[in-house]
Amino acid sequence: MMLNVIVPIKKPPKIVVRDTSIFAGQSLTLSCRTAEGSPLPTLTWFNGTTQVKQSNKKLAEGVAMASLDLVLSELTRWDDGRNFSCMADQGYPQLAAATASSTILNVKYSPVVRIRSQSIQASEGETLDLSCDVDSNPQAAVSWRKLGGDIPANAENRGGTLRLLTLDRTAAGVYQCQANNGIAPSGVGSATLTVQYPPHITSNFNRKTSPFVGQEGFSLLCEAEGYPEPRVRWRRKGTKLYFGNPLQFSRIDYDMEGDYECVASNGQMRNAVRQIFLDVRGKPYINTVSLKVSVRSGDTARLVCEILSDPLPEETRWLRRGPGQQDKPVTASQRPGIREEETTSPRGVTNTLVISHVGRSDGGVYVCETTNTFGTFQREFHMDVKDTNTQSVVIASVTVIVLLILFATIFVCIAKRTGLSTGVNKSREKTTGSTLTASRALPPLPPYLDARSSPAMDPDCDMDGLELQDFNGTLKPRPPPRVDKQPYSIGLSYPSLMHPLPPYSTVERQRPDGEDNMLDSPYPEDPWETEVT
Repeated sequence: MMLNVIVPIKKPPKIVVRDTSIFAGQSLTLSCRTAEGSPLPTLTWFNGTTQVKQSNKKLAEGVAMASLDLVLSELTRWDDGRNFSCMADQGYPQLAAATASSTILNVKYSPVVRIRSQSIQASEGETLDLSCDVDSNPQAAVSWRKLGGDIPANAENRGGTLRLLTLDRTAAGVYQCQANNGIAPSGVGSATLTVQYPPHITSNFNRKTSPFVGQEGFSLLCEAEGYPEPRVRWRRKGTKLYFGNPLQFSRIDYDMEGDYECVASNGQMRNAVRQIFLDVRGKPYINTVSLKVSVRSGDTARLVCEILSDPLPEETRWLRRGPGQQDKPVTASQRPGIREEETTSPRGVTNTLVISHVGRSDGGVYVCETTNTFGTFQREFHMDVKDTNTQSVVIASVTVIVLLILFATIFVCIAKRTGLSTGVNKSREKTTGSTLTASRALPPLPPYLDARSSPAMDPDCDMDGLELQDFNGTLKPRPPPRVDKQPYSIGLSYPSLMHPLPPYSTVERQRPDGEDNMLDSPYPEDPWETEVT
């Protein structure tokens, strides 16, 4: 029977590092050794709590020592601070506890710089912190610089942070954070700072510019700066109509004179505005719109000549154009009632020729001529004098009166005829109301209506004028047409039996007072009616 004696390990295994100066990019060998214990322990490497798979390697035979190497190739900055441990275990946990030793790697590496924001925007007048994070072993020294310029004098350098106080547009640029710990290369990080500021017009044009009338291709250029980059436009002062930049004029005239404004805007801050006055100079120009004047004979004519001129005209005169395009000056000495009125304005002069009590001989072409340092300008005015003869006025008035009288006469005649027709219609309506319809055959003619014995049937006798009382109250039939005055020619038949008529078959004027006309007869209508006349 064989007896095994267990001798526990008194000391933990020893970790030996062959090169203590470790830099990123290099390799490292860690050796774990122990010469104690029986039996010799088994060695195992752990990276933190994770076992590193590697075979157990012993030294020469007969030597009571166990050894195990851990080779780490091409270290990085991420390996700095790692905890590697070596465990020695004899395999009898109840009799001999396992022991271990550990070591923490110290890997040296150059600085690594990280800028939190590589593009920064700030507004003018604000305070800004530029931050730079540095990772290095050993610790690095951090500094700031501005590419292509100097850091603002009021800036505060706090290591990894650069504080810029009260920013202005000159602070914009590229800032670099540099970190150095003696291990090459140095760490560098960059940040671009843009400072937003209102538009600013940089063009140095004069307050006033003086182009000449008729000048072509004249333009005004306006330049501005700002962030964001401003949009530059032109407008006439007091208007909202914008023009492009440069402001271009195809041909200069006096209407273009005035104040113009260059406006630079970036949509976020206040606009920049610069004003310039366009002072147009040159020879005079007559701007009158109405060149034709119509006036009645005897009235006063006014020919208005509006002159635009800079400088003001030295002389303005009126001419009258005669035959052969010959112009003669118009003066007050020619005849009474001629004078000139002149007023001055900032843009020029208004000269008015006044002719009182004009006659037909005053009509024709007048010329306004004005002159200044740069030249002379003329404009024609046509005056038409209309005749106001008294005889013509009287004839026209008489004609109008005659026409009015004629129209009034026609109207009265029409009114009378219309009224007469209305009266006849009313008379017929009244007579119709007294018409009686016989329910039986009409009685025979009385003897006094016999054509042989009665003078009423005489062809020369007019029956239209006979009334009822002429026949002793007896109704008469409707008379026949005048072409045949015989009572029997209207087709009436008179039977031998004669029925008496109702007592109310009398004319209205013989009816007692208070009785109404019998308009609604109880008898059916007969095509032959007897009309009371």
